[in-house]
Amino acid sequence: MRLGPLLLMLGGCAFDAPPANPPSPSLGTFRDAVYPVLLRDCGFPACHGDTERFFRVYGPGRTRLDGLATGAPLDDEEIRASYDRARSMLSSAGRAEDTLLLRKPLEVDVGGAPHMGIDQHGRDIYQTTADDGYTTIRRWVLPVFPEAAP
Repeated sequence: MRLGPLLLMLGGCAFDAPPANPPSPSLGTFRDAVYPVLLRDCGFPACHGDTERFFRVYGPGRTRLDGLATGAPLDDEEIRASYDRARSMLSSAGRAEDTLLLRKPLEVDVGGAPHMGIDQHGRDIYQTTADDGYTTIRRWVLPVFPEAAP
């Protein structure tokens, strides 16, 4: 009996592994501009600070990596882990605007994707593509998509 292929197929359905080679936008820009936006807008313990979520943002005053105290200074490993998770949200898209990192926090009626991360008014994080946080993230994503317009 050939169990190998069957086990391989079943194992592939068990979870969505992060892509092997996601795009690599600037780590420096991520650290200096994008990470603060993600920490502020997405990194809450009940949202993307939750260890049960694939996309996580670690940092001071939020969920910490490897048991660091909530108030401990930012750790380079937290930046890198948050960067790698954000990069993974850029895969499987032909255009920058199709990436989950840009679609999930954006209102559906302006091109966003369904997202549980709504505010107290029932809205997504960014109401329009002109919101400051959205434009910061978009500027970071654009260089890895050659057809993207500035």
